[in-house]
Amino acid sequence: MKLGDSLAEEALTTGCRVTRTTAPPDMVRLIITLPDGSLQHFERPTTGGTGDWRAADLEAPGSGFAFNEPITSEWGQGLDHLAHSIRP
Repeated sequence: MKLGDSLAEEALTTGCRVTRTTAPPDMVRLIITLPDGSLQHFERPTTGGTGDWRAADLEAPGSGFAFNEPITSEWGQGLDHLAHSIRP
């Protein structure tokens, strides 16, 4: 399984809270809070679709990682659903 899909699966199946932002301009960003308090970021262009999501930064207590991993359309559908159901 691709790293991006693995990060999306973890966030979508165990996430506790979702925040949507529009930063940087012309990008949709979802921040999903994981059970341990970590924040997993996902982003895509505002005009993009389910296959345009990327796993971005992971902010964990005491550490963090910068990702730029593609996510397949299968997992992107779940992220799109969240993005459309939450206002920034």
